[in-house]
Amino acid sequence: MQTKPIRSFSRGLAVLAALNRHGGATALTLSRETRVPRATVYRLLQTLQEEGYVGRGTADDRFHLRLKVRGLSEGFEDEQWISAVAGPALVDLTRRISWPCDVSTLENLKMVIHDTTRRIAPLSIDRNMVGQELPILGSASGLAYIAFAPKEERDTLLALLAQSGDPHDALARDLDQVSRLIAVTRRRGYGLRQGGLIWPHTGLLALPIRVGRRVLGCINMVWMARVVSAKDGVSRCLEALRETRELIEQLLSSVS
Repeated sequence: MQTKPIRSFSRGLAVLAALNRHGGATALTLSRETRVPRATVYRLLQTLQEEGYVGRGTADDRFHLRLKVRGLSEGFEDEQWISAVAGPALVDLTRRISWPCDVSTLENLKMVIHDTTRRIAPLSIDRNMVGQELPILGSASGLAYIAFAPKEERDTLLALLAQSGDPHDALARDLDQVSRLIAVTRRRGYGLRQGGLIWPHTGLLALPIRVGRRVLGCINMVWMARVVSAKDGVSRCLEALRETRELIEQLLSSVS
């Protein structure tokens, strides 16, 4: 049995989304943008106000979102955006380029791989990587994350890494060197690792996934360091990875 959608609910969501885009707006502005009659917009806003999701300024007629709205997105955790958006996009990318891709997020003071296409990539490397922890300053994804995180978050992470007993975090205690590394990463626009102590047989290129100022995580592409140089890896992978990053960010922004 096919049920009909609830039109009033759809209109309410449209008004809420429009208000989110504006930050604050009058009922007239919201009516024009959503094409919902102004009288209906007023009723929807009154309902949202009574439920605690919307407030109204005392000096003007503008409505604004209240903190309670944030509770609507609390269930959209790493697993949701990765499985719903990033994972499928990386599968498509791997089918085009053949090299494997990963998606990772920050957990405590490590980047953790949550999903990978290594199981399906024709040129697969190190298949069992889900759950693998990566050092922030010793991985392409970690560098992409910390370089493009908001300055307040970056400074906090560096201070915590400087106090860490993990030898992979020791670089954080050399402020001049780590500042240069972060500056180079920001100029490039991506994190890069070719070989190294932990995984000397691989090279990686990583890009941050951002919504607004927040970095949700990073996506990367992996190649065999003994057959592909860093320069060739960037040449082969960067444009395609950027296109995939743009697609993921557009999809995330459309539901945020």
